[in-house]
Amino acid sequence: MKSDNQAHTYEPKISNILSSSESHRTQNSETIVDKITLSEAIEDFNLMAKVEGQADKTLELYEYVFKRLTGFISEKKLVTEIQVKELRKYLASLMDDGLKNTTVAIHYRHLKSFFNWLVEENYLEEAPTEKIDEPKTPKKFPRVLDGEQVTKLLTIAKNRKGEWSSYRNYFMLVVFVEMGLRLNELINAKIKDLDLKNRSLKVHGKGAKDRKVYFGKRTLRTLRHWMKIRDYSPEKVWGDTIFISQCGEKLKVRNVEQLVSRIQKKADLEDTKVSPHVLRHTAATFAVENGLTAFQLKSQFGWEQIGLHFATSI
Repeated sequence: MKSDNQAHTYEPKISNILSSSESHRTQNSETIVDKITLSEAIEDFNLMAKVEGQADKTLELYEYVFKRLTGFISEKKLVTEIQVKELRKYLASLMDDGLKNTTVAIHYRHLKSFFNWLVEENYLEEAPTEKIDEPKTPKKFPRVLDGEQVTKLLTIAKNRKGEWSSYRNYFMLVVFVEMGLRLNELINAKIKDLDLKNRSLKVHGKGAKDRKVYFGKRTLRTLRHWMKIRDYSPEKVWGDTIFISQCGEKLKVRNVEQLVSRIQKKADLEDTKVSPHVLRHTAATFAVENGLTAFQLKSQFGWEQIGLHFATSI
C-alpha cells in the first residue's frame, strides 16, 4: 500500500506529463500555421484555381473580388491577423457602396472559399468567415415562358426560313428549348461530340465540367437537317462547332443574344423577358412537366442543386 507521501509525489508527475503534452501540442499547432501575407495567399489561391482548371469566368470573378478586398484590407497584412469584425466591416462597406445583397452574397461565398482553402493549406487554424452569416437575398423564381409564348417564338423563326441564317436561327431555338443548353455550351458545342445515333451531345459545362445532354426525336430531325446544310453558305468553314456564323466561324455570345432579341420582337413578346437563360429554364420546366426526375434533371442540366421552383414541381 502506498503512503500519502508517495501519492503526493506521483500527482505532480502526472501534472508535469500533461503540461508537457499540452506544451508540445501548442508548439505543433504554432508550427502548422505558416506566416503569409494576404497578397501571397491570393497569389497561391489563384494559382491553385488555375491549375485545377476552374472556368475563366470564375477566375475573373475571383480577381474582381480580391481587388475589392485588398482595397479595404492591406495586402501586406498577415492572413492570421485578419479578424471577423474586419471582414464584417468590409461586407458592410460593399452594401454602403450600393451593391445589392445578391452581389454582396457572391463576394461572401468567394471569400469563404478562399479562407476555407487557407485552413486546408495550414495558413489558418480557423476561417474568419465561419462566424459570419451569408447576406440574406430574396428568393426569386426563374423566369420561364409558357407553351403559347414558345410556339410564337418558334413559329416566327420557322416562317423566316429560306435563307441559310434563318434556318440556323430556327434550329438554335429548337436546341435551346428542347435541350436546355447554356449559351456558352451551345456556341462551343463541337461536331465531334454530337452522337446522332444515341441522340446525345457532350458539352463543356459550367465549372469546366463535361456532361452528356440527351435529346428527343424532333431535335434529332432538326440537327440532322442542320448538319446537311451547315457548310452551304460560308465560302470557307473555319470552325468545328455545330453552329457557325456566315463567315464560317464560331458564333459569338453577343450575336446569339441579338438574334434571340430580334425574334422576340417579331413574335410580339417585347413585354416578356426572353433570353437564352430564360429558354434554358423553360426547357427545364417542360422537362419536369414531362416526368423528368430530380436526378435526371440535375444530370441533364448540369445542376448540383435544384432550385425551389423545380423541387416543388417534382
